[in-house]
Amino acid sequence: MPISMTLTSKTVRAYLALAVLFALPPSAAEAESAYISQMASGTAVPVQAAATLLNVPAPTITRPHAAYTAPQTPEAAAMRGTGQNLAQTLQVGTNNQALHVQAGINNDSTVGMIGSQNRAGVLQAGDNLRSNLVLLGTQGLNVGVIQPQGSAPVNMLIARLPNGGLLIKR
Repeated sequence: MPISMTLTSKTVRAYLALAVLFALPPSAAEAESAYISQMASGTAVPVQAAATLLNVPAPTITRPHAAYTAPQTPEAAAMRGTGQNLAQTLQVGTNNQALHVQAGINNDSTVGMIGSQNRAGVLQAGDNLRSNLVLLGTQGLNVGVIQPQGSAPVNMLIARLPNGGLLIKR
């Protein structure tokens, strides 16, 4: 059975709410100021205490002078050894994967992926090998670069064109 309220019971409830509101102390209904109170004009501050703090000599810290050396990245640390292999990856997008496997000395491998769900693998088995691979605007491509000893450098751009076609530039 639905219960309906009459106009008089609504009015009584409204009066009760107002009575409770006016029964609260006045400080409960006031909000704090958002401003920080300032000193009144003409107030004097003793300067003597501040002057004694200013006269205290600052502690001197002496350190031996050393030249700044930038922290080394893992790529730079790998270049210091005799192998001198360098593998770099730039990934912009989601769910991209890149794998670099290098055997030999003085090999460079760079992969750049701008897109989503791409996979690229670079296998370099030899000395003095170079590869640069860029996947631009692609999605879901699997690309592998295999370079045996004595192979030419690989410079490849694979891009998705606006018309949906695929550009492969070597």
